[in-house]
Amino acid sequence: MSALFNTTWIEMKRLSRNKYFIVFSIIMPFVFYAVYTTTNNAEMGISGTKWKGYFLVSMTCFSLMSSSVSTLGIQMIYDKKQPWMNWLFTQPLQRWKYFAARIMTQMVLNLLVILFMFVIAAQWKNIELPMTTWMGIVLWIWLAILPFLALGTWVSVVENTESAAAVANFSTLGLALLGGLWMPLQEMPALVQIIGPWLPSNLYAEGAWSLLAGDAIKWSTSAVLSLYFLLFLTGSVMTHHHFKKTTYLSDT
Repeated sequence: MSALFNTTWIEMKRLSRNKYFIVFSIIMPFVFYAVYTTTNNAEMGISGTKWKGYFLVSMTCFSLMSSSVSTLGIQMIYDKKQPWMNWLFTQPLQRWKYFAARIMTQMVLNLLVILFMFVIAAQWKNIELPMTTWMGIVLWIWLAILPFLALGTWVSVVENTESAAAVANFSTLGLALLGGLWMPLQEMPALVQIIGPWLPSNLYAEGAWSLLAGDAIKWSTSAVLSLYFLLFLTGSVMTHHHFKKTTYLSDT
């Protein structure tokens, strides 16, 4: 267990110095939040709450999606190309502990991002909610990111970081746009309004939006999001296994 925590600590220090993570997972979402809540009426009502709180949830969800898919996936590809990775697995550290440390690291950093976004925005925009509501939203956004972490491990099967970055950015931006994170679905084209509610990005944010409005999270939201997690995880495991088997056969 100590090896797992030591590896997690090392990964946290490495990832905290990652400029890609800082820019795309923290700075960019916060800048967009500042712009959209300044150019639009922050007190405007939407879905049983106010725009300043609604869009804070949207940008926080987008931030974690970007971090979990792009940062995690690209970093895992980078790691695979490092000579020290082969040395690492000769040590008393099972392969699963490396992946567990990666996920734990990402979860800790995700929690820090949530707290950063919420504390600063709540003070700046004077967003007042009961503490139980804040805690519920934080817990949901933090834990319900699991499908996107699984998607991030799936992205890591791509051979080079440039291609992986393109796939990850296209996926997260596309899901965010079509899922209503950048613009409410009711203002999107009719086709998007039909597809959007079933996308993992919308389901992810929908749970937090419901809590923000004082409602309970629908069981269907949790159920379908869990199915996405199983889909992405299964796809990742099978694809990794396929490439590993193909590589082994080519080497022999």
